Amino acid sequence: MSLRNFIRYSLIVLLLLAASQGFSQTTTPSRAWNYVLLEGSELTDECLICGRPTISVPMRGSFRLRLLEVNPLFARYAVEDLKFLAGSAAGLQYQVTGSGTYRFGGEVALQQEMALQVVIDDGFTARPASFDSGLVSVSRPWPMIAITLPQTDGTPTRTYTLQVKAAPLREIWFSTLTGFHAGVAPQTSNYISPGDLISSAGRVVKRNHELTARLGVMPSVPDLGLDAVDILPGGEIIFSIEYDIFSETLGPLHHGDILSAKGRIVRSYASLIGAFSPQPPVADQGLDAVQLVRATELATAKEFLFSIEQDFFSESLGRTIRRGDLLSSLGKVAKTNAELLARFSPTDAQQDYGLDAVYVWPSGEIWFSTEKGFTGPNFAAYGPGDLLSDQGYVVYRNLELVGPFQPIEDASSFGLDALFVITDATPRPPTGRFTAVERANLSVRLSWEGEGRVFQIDRAPQLPGSWLPVSPIMPDQSFTDPEAIYQQSQGFYQLQQW
Repeated sequence: MSLRNFIRYSLIVLLLLAASQGFSQTTTPSRAWNYVLLEGSELTDECLICGRPTISVPMRGSFRLRLLEVNPLFARYAVEDLKFLAGSAAGLQYQVTGSGTYRFGGEVALQQEMALQVVIDDGFTARPASFDSGLVSVSRPWPMIAITLPQTDGTPTRTYTLQVKAAPLREIWFSTLTGFHAGVAPQTSNYISPGDLISSAGRVVKRNHELTARLGVMPSVPDLGLDAVDILPGGEIIFSIEYDIFSETLGPLHHGDILSAKGRIVRSYASLIGAFSPQPPVADQGLDAVQLVRATELATAKEFLFSIEQDFFSESLGRTIRRGDLLSSLGKVAKTNAELLARFSPTDAQQDYGLDAVYVWPSGEIWFSTEKGFTGPNFAAYGPGDLLSDQGYVVYRNLELVGPFQPIEDASSFGLDALFVITDATPRPPTGRFTAVERANLSVRLSWEGEGRVFQIDRAPQLPGSWLPVSPIMPDQSFTDPEAIYQQSQGFYQLQQW
């Protein structure tokens, strides 16, 4: 690339920043929400006259939901870029692609309707198919979607039904209770530690040593584990560790403290639990889950939600605080363990099953995992690493969550310790800005400032043009694009924030 073209490229990068407009619980016409199918989504293939067994297979995939209009009763959305895959490795595979519409609202009670026009390819033939749920009641609170769509143009020999259960997800970041070796990575670097922060997309977000590097633990930082995680504005990762250790710069670090990857103590365990007036006073009960409260129904002031590793008696509340309760740093119990599990109807309702990970949605819905497994009605089993909702459904089974890594170990569960959800349903942060563009070995290195918790860089060769992500979703505020200069002499970037 000539110096003139590089300068031109650099100026375009510096001058262009696609605005990230703030929005709340309803989408804006200019930006679609990404939805992912969850546990319980199914495709049913039925022959009404031939008597063959009905085929029901799990279905996974994604679609985008874009707001079209809002009237006094309903919000109407476009369903775009629908791509589902149903079936099993040993059986039939169905590919479903298409688009449609969705509306949500109601005058007296909440109702919803989804209509889809798709093509279903069963590996032998590809057939167009239309589906319409009709106007039906809402079973999961917005922004979650759970809806049954019968085929409206089926035949007596083949009629499909789609069970769509979806959430607005980009990625889920988490840690596991036990380590494993990833089958998709080179043997020299394929071990995933319980202290690593990993993504449902099948990649390592941050190694444990990257999280703890600035804590001042000398002479070398061991793997300190990862019990809880959240991300503050500006991409600052906060977390707790599994055991106590001494820092040369911060002093004693406890496994109940909230620490920062930037090398500071965000909140000590004593300040978190102090409002509960524990008796007798406890040094450190450990920390199993943590989230800084944002715009949730649980929040009355700036607070942290967290869980502990051991029970204690609260003098201020006059009751025992259990390790499975979701607590507030304001000195109240946000949800008891029994309340979190109520809709699962555990066989032993008096048991405390612990609370290993938690994420509170802006709507107030809570996703979590338990330390111990349990059973519900009709022998339904829920494992200690499964991701659950307090609305009474399974979000992901543990093995599906870690599935993109293709673990070599044969285990029934790897556990779930830390949890952070990247979703379009959270309010958008104020517009960020690029601060620098640098040439680095014929690549383009971008730096920026923004109040988002995580970021992604998109690139387009021209305007108007198609924006494609060139970076992973990340908490960092810089990125080197190694392909830019080799592909074209100019380019346009936009910064996405969540």
